[in-house]
Amino acid sequence: MADSRNSESGDCGYPAAETGRPTNASALPCSDCDAHPEAEDAEQALDADAFAASLKDVKIATIGNVDAGKSTLVGVLTRATLDDGRGKARALVFHSGAKGHEAQNGRTSCVATEIMGWRRNGDQIVSERTSAAAKNAAWQEIATTSEKIVTFIDLCGHEGYLKTTIFGLIGLCPDYAMIVVNANAGFQRMTREHLGIALALKIPIMFVITKIDIAPENVYKENLEFLSKLLKSKAVARSPCVVKAEEDVETATCPGAMDKLCPIFCVSNVTGEGLPLLRSFMRRLPSRLYDSGLFKAPSEPAEFHIDHVFTVPGVGIVVSGVLKSGSVRPNQQLMLGPDKTGAFNPCRVKTIHMHRVPVDYVETGQSAAFAITSLVKKEQLKKGSFRKGMVLVDPAAQPKATWTFRVEVVILHHATTIRPGYEPVVHCGIIRQSAKVKSMSEELLRTGDKAIVTFCFKCHAEYLSPGSVLLFREGRTKGIGRIVELVSDD
Repeated sequence: MADSRNSESGDCGYPAAETGRPTNASALPCSDCDAHPEAEDAEQALDADAFAASLKDVKIATIGNVDAGKSTLVGVLTRATLDDGRGKARALVFHSGAKGHEAQNGRTSCVATEIMGWRRNGDQIVSERTSAAAKNAAWQEIATTSEKIVTFIDLCGHEGYLKTTIFGLIGLCPDYAMIVVNANAGFQRMTREHLGIALALKIPIMFVITKIDIAPENVYKENLEFLSKLLKSKAVARSPCVVKAEEDVETATCPGAMDKLCPIFCVSNVTGEGLPLLRSFMRRLPSRLYDSGLFKAPSEPAEFHIDHVFTVPGVGIVVSGVLKSGSVRPNQQLMLGPDKTGAFNPCRVKTIHMHRVPVDYVETGQSAAFAITSLVKKEQLKKGSFRKGMVLVDPAAQPKATWTFRVEVVILHHATTIRPGYEPVVHCGIIRQSAKVKSMSEELLRTGDKAIVTFCFKCHAEYLSPGSVLLFREGRTKGIGRIVELVSDD
């Protein structure tokens, strides 16, 4: 599974030695209306926008070049504090703390999540998070008392961790991408790469220019002008909107506004300049549950994509991820797989946590953590039983693993040509595996070409769905596509 700095008590929502009894049912939408026809009618009348608003949670992926100040910005926003210019704020985000390897070299090497919440009156909820226990208590306070929650997915900026960043963007289903740019260094190569991936995945983007307090005035203006020209180019096709007042925030958060414009915030994590406007913008951002097209209806069979696995003392195996379809309750039976042989095995969901708070119901579009146990006799689930790409699926869906699949692809960048036999790394949701091109509708492909390409996985069969978005790369990103057909292996 994906490497995570949340490997102890972590963001799975199960503090160490906590039994995690399901509670707080009223905090989530409930579809158990069989005994109340009038409630069922009311639920059917609930439109998509109202349901999306009830979820409260908006997920923002933080991307950009190394040393842009991504983790520092997340630390400053979520803790409502300022940085000292020497790594104080980012150390609050790193799981390894102030003395770990990430803090020492200043490079984020794995995925981390942090949340910030606001009360109904607009005040941000600020809680102490200096230890694992304090962090659990802070998350629980924010999750149970907030009128609006924003979840930050802090991703890697270094080129060596590009696979982890792609996993965060395509597997964790963020609503928005916040691209952080160093005012001194400007728009660098990995920032361009991250921007290209976000645009290819159709994730709405915003830019935050950091370190404006130390950037020379002429350098800062040149970089801001370059960014504005880049946004106006045909490749990006966005109108730059430098946010300088609350009126600009209102304009940028209007429904559908970010499909046409790109907000630009200029901030300093040390002096605090520009941060109030950025916080106001975060609080007003709407959920994109239905606009993203990534999630199926709550009435569909459950499909839970696992992104991390934990072993929690007193609880056992806990899996965290995103529910892409349907709904799940405690004691529900699901199929876990595909394993290394491509098989799916029955298991039972014991308890459910969301934002480290025990709940007794989760619905499509929500991130959660399940404590699970195997229903196969004499088989005990262990961390080694899991691999990247595994899912929990309702038995009614009759899940099957697939080796061969056809994709409608567009080549974003390639120095030479692509022919049958080409073997890139394929990213599709939580799946990351090498695949071989078996055949193509064209003889060869170059940059900008489109074709139907048949891929075959090299190591294991995977659970795929027609319509899923797929990236493939060899070092840098080479192409994007959408799965159009699963080929039977019979």
